[in-house]
Amino acid sequence: MTQFLINHFKLQQRINIGYILAGSVSVIIVILAALAFSSISNDYRSYISSSQKFHIDLLLTGQITDIHRQAMIYTYQGHPSAADQVMTGYENLLKQLDTDLQANPPKIQAFLDTIRPHLKNYYAVFLQVKKQRDTQQYLIRNDFRNHASTIETLIRDLTIQFSHSSDVNWQLESILNRLLSVERNLYRYLDILDSSYVAAAKEQLDEATAVLENIGRHNHAQQSLINQAIDKLERYRQSFNEVVQRTRGYLYLINVVMAAEAYEILYQSKKLSNLITEEMAVKERAISAHVEEILWILTVCCSVLLAIMALITDSIRRSIALPIARLANTFRALTGGSSQASIPAYPLNDEIGQLIHAASSFRDKNMETECLLQESLRLTRALESSHKTLEHTNEELEQVIHTVSHDLKSPLVTSMGFVSIMRKLADQGQYEQAVSRLDKITLSIGRMEQLINDLLDFSRVGRIDLNHKRIDMNALLYRFAQTHEENLNRIGFTLRIHPNLPVIHGNESRILQLFENILTNAVKYAPNEEQGARLEIGAIAYYDHSLIFCRDNGPGIEPAFQQKIFGLFYRLDNHAEGSGIGLAIVKKVMKIHGGDIWVESEPGKGACFWLKFPRSKTAEVS
Repeated sequence: MTQFLINHFKLQQRINIGYILAGSVSVIIVILAALAFSSISNDYRSYISSSQKFHIDLLLTGQITDIHRQAMIYTYQGHPSAADQVMTGYENLLKQLDTDLQANPPKIQAFLDTIRPHLKNYYAVFLQVKKQRDTQQYLIRNDFRNHASTIETLIRDLTIQFSHSSDVNWQLESILNRLLSVERNLYRYLDILDSSYVAAAKEQLDEATAVLENIGRHNHAQQSLINQAIDKLERYRQSFNEVVQRTRGYLYLINVVMAAEAYEILYQSKKLSNLITEEMAVKERAISAHVEEILWILTVCCSVLLAIMALITDSIRRSIALPIARLANTFRALTGGSSQASIPAYPLNDEIGQLIHAASSFRDKNMETECLLQESLRLTRALESSHKTLEHTNEELEQVIHTVSHDLKSPLVTSMGFVSIMRKLADQGQYEQAVSRLDKITLSIGRMEQLINDLLDFSRVGRIDLNHKRIDMNALLYRFAQTHEENLNRIGFTLRIHPNLPVIHGNESRILQLFENILTNAVKYAPNEEQGARLEIGAIAYYDHSLIFCRDNGPGIEPAFQQKIFGLFYRLDNHAEGSGIGLAIVKKVMKIHGGDIWVESEPGKGACFWLKFPRSKTAEVS
């Protein structure tokens, strides 16, 4: 099917077929789903209609719990709003029960008929609790406090009468303190309902009565006032007992009677809930079975439709993806610069066909670009070579300018000094002495000529004799040793050439000049009277380069000077012969051969110069 689509349908047509197919399948699935959900929704509407009965149990449980909570708040905290909420909740719940009795089936009505009397009894008991608590509060605010105020007044009067007796005054003050303790214990009892506070208060009242009676037995003159105080104290005791009794009475009503009625209502609500739950479970199982059946049918239909759509869309996808994948590989090769990338065949002139035509043009451009790149690389290499040569020349020019400005200045200054002296001597008529200074001027001019010649020689390195060839270092250094053998033997200098030297590519005259300068340097600085001056030349071969060493037994070179000695006109000993340009020429020769030179030395242990020739410019060891 994939190849059929590629051969007969253009790209846009294949995409449209995919959209139409996906849209059609989606519409069919939506219609099937709508039919299925319509049937399911009918079942759920019936279920919801039945489940509305369940709110009766929730309403009873929630409202009776709330009513009882408000009753407890009113009982223990005395908030009038809590009592109002109990009454309002009772009226609303009673109305709801009346409504549910008319709207629900007989089984539920039987439970509601059972709950209704218990709810009325609960409310009637609450009214008794309210009455008891109101009476308690009245006793506390009126009788109890009035009796306490009267007793306090009588005790104060007795205190005035017995002002001459500190002992009696102290006893009367203790009575007042006990009365305060009685009141404090009463309020504590009302707060936390701990009977120990009632017992403590009664004990305080008994002690207060005993103290008054004792005062009366010893003070008959104030017997009448004391009897009044005892009588008021007894009434105070009666008010205290009545407050406690009222409190215990309404606590019994709410914690026992009302709690029992509330429990019975909740118990009946639980039974009603179980009944409704059983009915709902039956309907739920029926609905679940129906839903499963519908979902199974819907799943099968959707699976078949989706499988058909997946088969066709996969063929469409492959008919688009395969040509694009081939094109992607082609363009990947083309973007990599390939000029030999294969162009896939495609029968139609659509968007993909246009891309294939573009790929063909791209390949032709790559072929042109490849030719241009090769030419560009050739020119770039030539430019880099010229740039490196220019940089190297600029470095040498800076060094030469610095050296000329310094080293050539010295002979000129010397010559000018002697010319000035000669002029003075000539002015004084001392012509013979003036003529004697000409030798020194000649010597300075000769020194300047040597420096200029050395500079010219240094500047020629790398500019002339640039032809390189294969050089066998064994043969070259053998001829080099024979050339200098007679002179070296005359001064007692030993030159030893090790075998197995490498074959390099370079300029033979410059390589000879390099070893001439190293030998001259060794002869100049390496005299050794005990062992005899000598220079050894050998080689070590490595994978990517060859090292040629030139080791003498001279006085050695301090580490601080091991880099400086390769500079122009630098000499370790200013009294030694030469211009100090020999090692600078050696370093320059190594650079133009792509190598390097360095020295390893310790004072008193001679010096070893290492010449590094890269393997790319060397041959195998002979």
